Amino acid sequence: MEDEGTGGLRGDAPRLDGFFERGSLVSVSARTGNDLRGLVCEADGRGLLLDVRDPSGDPGGYEFLPWSSIERVTTEG
Repeated sequence: MEDEGTGGLRGDAPRLDGFFERGSLVSVSARTGNDLRGLVCEADGRGLLLDVRDPSGDPGGYEFLPWSSIERVTTEG
């Protein structure tokens, strides 16, 4: 039986506390037009710190994105 207020939400739907968990693989669309893919290092009130990965999965450095620069974040895991 579904909880009231979930309206058909899948049982495996992430929560914010798990979505931005250290080591989660995410893709980020930034307002600058850049799309980044990487592992979450940390997320706090200031923004999101990623261990950026290139399309082959190799590390490409670290990128800090303030929340105001982020349009969308999707999980890949």
